[in-house]
Amino acid sequence: MMTMNIQLALTDVLVMWKFALPAMFLGCYFGVVLRTGKCFAFFSKVMKPMTVVGNLPEALGSFFILCLLNRYAANAMLADFGRNGTVSKNTLVAVYLMGALPTGIYFTLFTFSPVLISSLGWSLGTSFIAINLGMSALVTIIGFMWNRLLAKRHDASQTSALQESCYAVADKTDLLIAGKKAFQQFWNIAVVFMPVTLAFACLMHTEFIKTGIAALEPGLRWVNLTTGGVLVIIAGIPTLIAAIGVAGTLLQSGALAPRDVIFVLLLASFFHNVYDGLSRVLPTNLSIFGSKTGVTVTVIGTGIYLGVVAVGVSLAIWLKAI
Repeated sequence: MMTMNIQLALTDVLVMWKFALPAMFLGCYFGVVLRTGKCFAFFSKVMKPMTVVGNLPEALGSFFILCLLNRYAANAMLADFGRNGTVSKNTLVAVYLMGALPTGIYFTLFTFSPVLISSLGWSLGTSFIAINLGMSALVTIIGFMWNRLLAKRHDASQTSALQESCYAVADKTDLLIAGKKAFQQFWNIAVVFMPVTLAFACLMHTEFIKTGIAALEPGLRWVNLTTGGVLVIIAGIPTLIAAIGVAGTLLQSGALAPRDVIFVLLLASFFHNVYDGLSRVLPTNLSIFGSKTGVTVTVIGTGIYLGVVAVGVSLAIWLKAI
């Protein structure tokens, strides 16, 4: 019986893996290439107008590009501007929030999108992509408003050395080196994605989970959450990629209805960002910005994003009720 369950689980996940894993690697590869050489220079020019809209010093244009390159490097540069007095504390917090969209673009397009499309299909996949980018855009807009309302206008004096150092971070485009970096990124994702999706696929074929689903389903209906949805949320706490993979497995097996997918992924995103804020974002921000500023940007940044996600969950509940 156990052997049969494992065979059924492997059949489910192999269908997903044969599409998801190649797509994930290609996403990582193109993400690395776009962060090097002429591609980096081109997107630097494209993103600089954000400083005009945000009423920011011109040198901060490179911050938005570094968010596409490496958010830790972007935050380190922002912390330097704060320490040398180029930006006030209010502007520093505002710019931290503004980085949500370029950071969200990279992770959504080159990390989540391949898994979303291959696991959930074009309709549900692109819907969640649009929602995820929309939430990041809202946080960025709040950052722009924050700076316009609370920060003083900066003069044109800039530190060219800092600006040039930002461009120096981007290596020359080397397709072979890009492939090696992409494979390392892909491997870091795959070693979490594959075991988690396989484990949940095996779990779905056990008598225990079938009995549990039947017993819990009535009690969960009043909160509009199925047992399959609970599994997605649990899987998504350490990594949202696992939640997407589990949602795809449950969708294919019929344990999760298509109309519930966006709702449970938004809930998974909420709990994941609580976990991520405490386990990763706060410690790194403390090391980059210092204790006081690190706590401030983490609480404000994570809090605002969680608020936006909560609004999305509320809208999803309302739409389900229509």
